[in-house]
Amino acid sequence: MCEIPLRPLEDKHPVWHSATCPNKPLTGWTHACFLVLLVGDFLEFSLCASVAGSRVEHEGFCPNKLNSNLWVDAQSTCERECSVDEDCADFEKCCTNVCGLNSCVAARFSDGTPAQPDGTGGGNGDGAPASTATCEGFICSQQGATCDIWDGQPVCKCRDRCEKEPNFTCASDGLTYFNRCYMDAEACIRGVTLTVIPCRFYLAGPHTSPIPQDTTVNPTPTSSQEDPMPPTLYSNPHHQSIYVGGTVSFHCDVIGAPRPDVTWEKQSDRRERLVMKPDQMYGNVVITNIGQLVVYNAQVWDTGIYTCIARNSAGVLRADYPLSVIRRADDDFSEDPEMPMGRPFSPADCLAEVDLRVCSGEQHVDWFYDSKLGSCVTFNNGGCDDSRNRFETYEECKASCQREGMGVCALPAVQGPCKNWEARWAWNSLMKQCQAFAYGGCHGNDNNFHTKKECEANCPQAKRRPCRTCRMRGKMMPSLCRSDFAIIGRLTELVEDLDSGLARFSLEEVLRDEKMGLTFFSTKNLEVTIPKIDWSCPCPNITIEENPLLVMGTVQDGMAIIQSDSYVKAITERRLKKLRDAINKKSCEAL
Repeated sequence: MCEIPLRPLEDKHPVWHSATCPNKPLTGWTHACFLVLLVGDFLEFSLCASVAGSRVEHEGFCPNKLNSNLWVDAQSTCERECSVDEDCADFEKCCTNVCGLNSCVAARFSDGTPAQPDGTGGGNGDGAPASTATCEGFICSQQGATCDIWDGQPVCKCRDRCEKEPNFTCASDGLTYFNRCYMDAEACIRGVTLTVIPCRFYLAGPHTSPIPQDTTVNPTPTSSQEDPMPPTLYSNPHHQSIYVGGTVSFHCDVIGAPRPDVTWEKQSDRRERLVMKPDQMYGNVVITNIGQLVVYNAQVWDTGIYTCIARNSAGVLRADYPLSVIRRADDDFSEDPEMPMGRPFSPADCLAEVDLRVCSGEQHVDWFYDSKLGSCVTFNNGGCDDSRNRFETYEECKASCQREGMGVCALPAVQGPCKNWEARWAWNSLMKQCQAFAYGGCHGNDNNFHTKKECEANCPQAKRRPCRTCRMRGKMMPSLCRSDFAIIGRLTELVEDLDSGLARFSLEEVLRDEKMGLTFFSTKNLEVTIPKIDWSCPCPNITIEENPLLVMGTVQDGMAIIQSDSYVKAITERRLKKLRDAINKKSCEAL
């Protein structure tokens, strides 16, 4: 520290006197010497002020300075932009964020005293001898932080590695973590404290009767013989709106027995949609290990409907989570008087086809009402002002066009947080039938009926003609010669997707195999893809049954495929004998 002599400055007009003549003021060269001393003191004072003024950095470290893997959490939303530490609060640093800019975040400290940016802690002055740094006796107060030596000093850093053994932990932030280490690491990154809380317990027994009121406080583990329960949401999906650059998350809080598998899709006009799975990152979209979807640094084109699909052996559930990403007021096109959004002046405008013309160079994402789906979806607006069926936000579209009661049957079954259990029925739009579920008694939705009869009366299947008999492309022998594979197997599992599926067979005999080497590799099981199928009238009509099936299909890129006109039938002794004779005689070569 600079020591500034204050004595000559105590008086605004000092008068100096000689020691020998106290009553006589100093004059001549003595006065000149005083001026030199005064100027020297002023320069020293100015130098100290300059040095003090240049130290504008706040105490502590940016998180990524302690650990190169510990970047500023994207939950900062990249909104609190800064250039230097002075732009932030006293306890914050101006650090690099995930958007490539700088944001104000809480500084990290090495111990109870503020850490210095150059890595030197308190000490005994500049001349103090350096000692070997050690973590012995060094305590990190932040949950999830551990001591490490950095630049010759013990510092606290967040853990960046956790064990892979699962021990699911329910935390006070409402999330479930893979184990306790993951919870502590999240608490450290966010600079908060998280505590372990009891996990919610869901009765997974028979869904045809309500839960008794005198259930035990600590429930016994459920047995493997319990009845399966189709997926049900714990809470209603809701629409969210954020500004560009923000972070948003959707939690598909689904329950069921066995535990449902959760995947996500974003609705688009593309025929094939990307299936997003847990523990994966897709651009700026992350699916966590608990099936939570997080959108980081959201942009306008992230606007849309994100669909959670949960499935188990008892059924499948679909829930839509709308997201609107809005530009800020200073550049929001809705503020431009030359671009009026307008609202439909009659319900007939909601039935108008979406306008996909390109009228200008400026394009953005808007919403329109899809009368076929009975809901609002996104489209790329090419700047055409005369289009009526277009809206800036999901709420505006829903308020204008989606009538009360419409779309009720498309809502997912919601259990709710209460525990006044009773059996209810909900229409499953994917399976096209009413399904029973356990309703907790509060915070459900309108897709909730007391009886199956009431459910079917309010949400009937669309009236259509009975399903036609599936027609195969050819008879048995021509189909055999035309196919890449022909097997006899038992159907062990059938996975139904929206318009496709997978059939898994336990092989009993391989009659023909041109491209997969099933016999050579002694394959016991075969997974067959059904690329396109209408599950309301499935062709081929595959159902899980005990009798073995004769399946013929093609192979594309090493993948077994059957089409709607493929030969799939129950095998009989007569058919099997005829096939074996034809194969032994090499009849296909003659054809």
